[in-house]
Amino acid sequence: MKISISDVIEGYGKGVRILVYLLGFVSALALLFIVVVVMADVIGRIWGSGIRGGMDYIRLASAVVLGGALPYTTAVKGHIAIEFLFRRINKTMKIVIDTLSRLMMLVLFILIIVFMIKHGLSLYRSGEVTSTVQLPIFWVPYWLAISFLVTSLVKIYHILRPGKELIKP
Repeated sequence: MKISISDVIEGYGKGVRILVYLLGFVSALALLFIVVVVMADVIGRIWGSGIRGGMDYIRLASAVVLGGALPYTTAVKGHIAIEFLFRRINKTMKIVIDTLSRLMMLVLFILIIVFMIKHGLSLYRSGEVTSTVQLPIFWVPYWLAISFLVTSLVKIYHILRPGKELIKP
């Protein structure tokens, strides 16, 4: 049995798709957590006491939501595109411009990943915690680094398959 490059790319796409859905699921759970915390805090304040550290929980969960949603948004090509420019050029130039911009974004994401890992290490070494409930926050840059890594994998898929989204919205 002969394996083609197209089969390898599609297998790669399936693996990345699983990672994107996994991060999206974690993001959805974090968003649900935010809703529950806000509702409980509001109801608790009506009766005299809200949730201690509610803002700490919401801030941390918001980072999880943001990080988990980025790869999905990239996979469905949900970001703003420069359509007025793309309407005026031919298909070959669209592919060239799209590929170059994705390569530049890929380099940027790799630099951000390195920075996030370094920042996470510095937060871990310093013992940085949230202000009210003293939860450690070193893991947030690591979570974002994972998110940017999966987003980079999506970008690579888009470079290999120009014009196609990884996931249908």
